[in-house]
Amino acid sequence: MPNNTIKLKHGAGGAPMSDLISGIRHSLEFTGDWKGTLDDGAYLKAGNKYLVFTTDSYIQSPYFFPGGNIGKLAVTGTVNDLAVMGAEPIALTLSIIIEEGFKKEHLDTIIDSVNTLSKKLKVPIVTGDTKVMPKGQLDGIIINTAGIGTTKDIIRNENIAPKDKVIITGTIGDHGGAILATRFDYKTDLISDCRPVLDIMRLLNGKIKSAKDPTRGGIASCLNELADKAKVKITIDEETIPIRKETRAICNILGINPLTLACEGRALLIVSEDDEIEVLELLKKELCPDAITIGTVSPGKKVILKTKISEIFLDNPGGTGVPRIC
Repeated sequence: MPNNTIKLKHGAGGAPMSDLISGIRHSLEFTGDWKGTLDDGAYLKAGNKYLVFTTDSYIQSPYFFPGGNIGKLAVTGTVNDLAVMGAEPIALTLSIIIEEGFKKEHLDTIIDSVNTLSKKLKVPIVTGDTKVMPKGQLDGIIINTAGIGTTKDIIRNENIAPKDKVIITGTIGDHGGAILATRFDYKTDLISDCRPVLDIMRLLNGKIKSAKDPTRGGIASCLNELADKAKVKITIDEETIPIRKETRAICNILGINPLTLACEGRALLIVSEDDEIEVLELLKKELCPDAITIGTVSPGKKVILKTKISEIFLDNPGGTGVPRIC
């Protein structure tokens, strides 16, 4: 008898997950005037603006980590998906599925984090749902958030051309590294970069051609997605990519490529060659002292990692990557 079970680890990224998502998508019928359904958010023309809509589910383990918890992560992740589309968030939904026996004080802390960040960003939680599953049928807690926002100008993934520059706003893999350190009880000062990137996108309004928040699959996944959608070649200089020594150490111990580790407070930006210097100066002066150019766009359709000794393909991360870090 054929085995039709899904053999994907929780939260795994890369080709197997992409194949699964593609299969689900092709089984659904998308109608109407919604565009960008393969981007960070779908968008719809509404008068003189675009309505942007996104959703995500969070199965973070552990639920608490240096720099935040699953509640802060859920709000941050959904707001960031809207932000990199160029949208100003209007409202969020919050749905929580809780395992029977989950500690009430932990739930209170998580909800407080959601409330605090929502108020700080002035993006209200306007509707939601709560369910409780019997003990043993769920690993603690799952949170789903959806967000809606508006913008006059959509930032599209495919809006990239040869000679454009690739900028990262800070060190990569901090979130994934902090999660792994907590999970395996490594002693480190590493803190998750979990934060909204709304201020970054507002600061650079009109100067960004394309943007991604490199969560699951890290910058490796984002770069491959951008190259595929825009039908371009992106060459990244390994020497320029900012990685904290703590993150690199954890990756070396576990045999993980830091370029595939999730960030939760960075923006991967594509800017024109003419705007590169101004964008970097603004970022370094105002918000992101570690911002740096890490690559260039050229004709082609692949992602190349330039190392000290050679150039290699930077593939989309496979489905056996680190599970449950976002």
